[in-house]
Amino acid sequence: MPMQAKAEGVKLFHAKAQLWALLGFVLMLLWFANSGTMYFMVAGDLLNPLDSIGFFKDVAMGSGRSGLQLVRSSQSLTVFSWLIPVNLCVAQFASERRARTDELFVSHGGRLSTLYRAKFGVVCGFYLLLQLTFYGICITITAIQMGIAPALGTVLLFCAVSVGNLLVLGAFLALASVLTLWMKNHAAAALVTSILPLAGVLLYQVQYEDFSTQPLLIQLAAKAMPTYYWSRLCALNITPQFCVELVAWVIVALAVAAGLGWMALHRPDAGKQRSARKAHAVLRRREKSVARQGMHRASTFSAALYALRCTHLPGMLALFGLLCMAFALGVSESRIVDATWADGRRVGIFPGGSLPVGSAADAALGTVLSVGILAWIAVILVAVMAFHQNKTAGAARLAVTYGVSRVRYMVGSFAAETIMLQGWYMVLYFLLSVVTGSLSQPGRTAFFWMQSAWILQASYAAVWLVCRLCGSELAGATFCFVVTLAGVIVSVSAPDPAAVSPLSALLFYATPMPYWLALGGGHPIPWQAVGYGAGVTALCLAAALAITTVRDVE
Repeated sequence: MPMQAKAEGVKLFHAKAQLWALLGFVLMLLWFANSGTMYFMVAGDLLNPLDSIGFFKDVAMGSGRSGLQLVRSSQSLTVFSWLIPVNLCVAQFASERRARTDELFVSHGGRLSTLYRAKFGVVCGFYLLLQLTFYGICITITAIQMGIAPALGTVLLFCAVSVGNLLVLGAFLALASVLTLWMKNHAAAALVTSILPLAGVLLYQVQYEDFSTQPLLIQLAAKAMPTYYWSRLCALNITPQFCVELVAWVIVALAVAAGLGWMALHRPDAGKQRSARKAHAVLRRREKSVARQGMHRASTFSAALYALRCTHLPGMLALFGLLCMAFALGVSESRIVDATWADGRRVGIFPGGSLPVGSAADAALGTVLSVGILAWIAVILVAVMAFHQNKTAGAARLAVTYGVSRVRYMVGSFAAETIMLQGWYMVLYFLLSVVTGSLSQPGRTAFFWMQSAWILQASYAAVWLVCRLCGSELAGATFCFVVTLAGVIVSVSAPDPAAVSPLSALLFYATPMPYWLALGGGHPIPWQAVGYGAGVTALCLAAALAITTVRDVE
């Protein structure tokens, strides 16, 4: 076991995952240091820790309570920082299956349980240490900005809250690792472990005022998510009953992870045969569809769209759409991003009618457009699922067999994926417009939909190209996350990025988030949105076509 742990440490040291983790935490620190007051998923009385939940930064607590404000601020970005270790832990476990190093380990007399126990210990320990370091730097930055020296009681409170957050994160990493072993598709595992906790905090935040009167099933569903505990720990809403719930959840989560892990490692090999039969069945359905449609060059788009319909993508998009609606309509009193640019425009993400300026119609439109903060997840869903399906099911090889060039198939598949993504967004936008009353101004609502659709298209084209350049869906997902976070940081930290540095100007105009923030504040940007969307899409398509042509020649 110690030798295997040492080997896993060497593998982690040479893996790219640690570099992505460091980059993600550095970007989070830049955002933290350059941002002002922020509210994430809040509810209750913000000035009373025992009657509030959520994630706060720089929320004044009054005289004599600066220590509580300091601890709250240092933990505020837990709402996003957990995504980094969870997704990279999933990637590390999936790499063992993808490279078949686990089979090599068994062939040399090793045991899978030994391999994965050692791997989990090393990977989990590394990411928990990174998270603790992140907390320490955050409280140092906050103390410097507030101009105070933390008292001993404040330091002890910070340590206790940090330990609680790390316990929850460690248990959730165990569940995410086991889920990866079960699903064998690290992209799907990463998406599930990323979306469900966000749904949990929304469920708790929406029902917070009368949570104790809700049905037992709803209470259990909220308390089964790690974000329930993070939202209370970071708000300092800590009671003896909550401490018991926290310890019980960690014990149950680790026990469930251990049981499911044992079952995953002792499953018969029939699972691989079922997976193979499923893949062949998908190929046979495609061949029948091809024959029925008279597949030739003109029907590449139809065949690609049919292939997407055979995956779990439509169902996952539908579930994510419900989550987006719950976020936009249920998250009230939460200005997730609120900034004023140098030209005087107030921009941001204002769900639940929280737009502070303008009329009721402006607030309704801001609610509809607040889903822009979650649009990157939909982009990752479509790009990752489509790329994984094309890579594992041999769709491109099948198309070439029927006389379709790789370039023509690539264009057809890109068009099909675009239709899937834009169709989902159009339905979501229409439903939100009906519910919020924004549809009472149909012309203005359609005008803003057109602009946001172009921005969404640019995001997808960039992620689509990165997936094909790197040959990895994880690279595309990480790129989308980093670009979104960098856009938020630049938009919030610098009122006039162009005056700061050329790099700030590049990030401001080349990333989609500043455009989403402008639309969220009710500011039309038709020429910028169309130019950005069409330009990025054309450049990405041209680059992909050139690369595919060169590879075919070679």
